[in-house]
Amino acid sequence: MNGTLAELKGFEIKRRGELKLIKHFQEKIFKKFLQGSTLEECYKIVGAEADIWLDILYCKGQNLDSAVLFDYITESSNMSKSLEDYGDQKSSRITVAKRLAELLGDQVIKDKGLNCHYIISKKPEGAMITERAIPIEVFSYEPKIALEFLRKWTKDKSLKSVDVRDIVDWDYYIERLSSAIQKIIT
Repeated sequence: MNGTLAELKGFEIKRRGELKLIKHFQEKIFKKFLQGSTLEECYKIVGAEADIWLDILYCKGQNLDSAVLFDYITESSNMSKSLEDYGDQKSSRITVAKRLAELLGDQVIKDKGLNCHYIISKKPEGAMITERAIPIEVFSYEPKIALEFLRKWTKDKSLKSVDVRDIVDWDYYIERLSSAIQKIIT
């Protein structure tokens, strides 16, 4: 009744590993629900806020610094066991762990607790999301080396850029954000 939100449970804003883009969106949107003097005004304000966040993705992050874009679209997941203990299971974090071993050496996957930070690539086309997870560490390498790994992992020999904007599956991220928008607003 005092115009503030005291606690939120069950939303991505409270979950570790969730996209920061969705967390930031939810943080902003909940405050917008407190604005407007009518229900119609409130939804107009909330809708305008949702459009701002969708525009980031529809514009492929062109108006954002690369570091901010990475922060928004990077997912993270911890390996509670060593890679070997997962056996034949498939997940994005397992794919990332294997790729980190290629990139940094096998010693990184020996122990449990590996923190995997990744983006989802649009390629290889038709591949499962788990197979399109790219560790963000590759983007800090010299472009020639990064390009080698990105071509291998995306199975795109014609890839000429290490710009994340050219690699990311924008439709995947639009779908993720749209789902959060639908859950909260509509």
